[in-house]
Amino acid sequence: MLGTASASAGELSFWHAYAGQQDKTDFINFALDAFAKAHPDIKLDVVPAEQSAYKTKLNTAMASGNPPDVFYTLPGGFLGAFVDGGQMYALDQDLAKDGWGATFLESALAQTTRNGKAYAVPVDVDAAVFWYNKALFAEHGWEVPRTYDELVALAEKIKGEGLIPFALGNKDSWPATFWFQYLEMRLKGSGAVAAFVNNDADATLLPEAGDAFARVADLAQKGYFPIGFNGMSDQEANMLFLNGQAAMLLNGTWQIGASKDAPEGFELASFAFPEVAGGKGDQTDVLAGVAAAFGISEKAANKADAVTLLRFLTSPEVMTKYVDLRKTMVTVKDATTEAAAGPVLYGISNGLMKSAGHLDPFYDTAMPPKATNAYYTSLQGVLDGSVKPEDAARKLEDALKAGQ
Repeated sequence: MLGTASASAGELSFWHAYAGQQDKTDFINFALDAFAKAHPDIKLDVVPAEQSAYKTKLNTAMASGNPPDVFYTLPGGFLGAFVDGGQMYALDQDLAKDGWGATFLESALAQTTRNGKAYAVPVDVDAAVFWYNKALFAEHGWEVPRTYDELVALAEKIKGEGLIPFALGNKDSWPATFWFQYLEMRLKGSGAVAAFVNNDADATLLPEAGDAFARVADLAQKGYFPIGFNGMSDQEANMLFLNGQAAMLLNGTWQIGASKDAPEGFELASFAFPEVAGGKGDQTDVLAGVAAAFGISEKAANKADAVTLLRFLTSPEVMTKYVDLRKTMVTVKDATTEAAAGPVLYGISNGLMKSAGHLDPFYDTAMPPKATNAYYTSLQGVLDGSVKPEDAARKLEDALKAGQ
């Protein structure tokens, strides 16, 4: 039962989606206990929910005109719908005070910004990188590729040695999107889908999208992915990677947690998606999306205390604790410390992320629902050979222009 969402002065209703997963529960309990001690004058009415049920609960509350004061939200279209409905409080004046806004990664804050205004503060960020077993590479004498041509040449060599070059389980459609998006980013540049979402009249994926789809199709045709990968789960693909049957895996930074049960001798390491010769994009750009954010309802009567809560939740100390408990990068600068993150995640945060020209959010979470479906079906079709790359590019372009 959700109860009444709004709260009176001195009280705040606070909804989150951290129930049902131990590391998330540990974090939010720590943060809210610390907040209660630091601000005993602000009483919180906390409503927890599991991620799977949260979106429906929040949508119902927003539609009924009885939203919570402060709440967990997702970037992209989910947040955008509330913004377009006039239901979100713009945080720009608050972010400008005392340098609060400057504590966030600019590219992360951009993902919770719509029409030039920030409507939520980003919390954590996931990045997609290539993962490999350093011990397996050393055993075979393989070198980390720096260019896309070197990557393809390495894949051919690995296949020739009887192993699968790239683990991929695309049953749920999203795992293969990293391949297309990175190629589009390298060939055209970052921000292509964001331009559609922000109603830019000049937004387009073309002509580079056709080339990106063609390159993905070529990898599949050459047998660089597992047999039956379009019907394989990402968990099954992960087992191929951990067991040494597949040499590399393009996946998010959650792979660190997914590798915790790797066999003895497995040494997880990562490298950036390689440069593509002749590409127009910044070759240092990283596919990295804000996974969660917190916002304030426009209807909240007690906005000053609501901002105090957001500032506390995104303070460096609380965010470093988030990293320590969840082993996930956060959007607050310098909060992802080596002690909290561990060497692999810290290396990505302090190296790849800091040197990135831009962070491009995950296309599928940024797109409106019908466009996301067109994206998934087109990419699966390209991979199994049933859809031509140029047709997939046109279908996706048309879906994004439709804005649904």
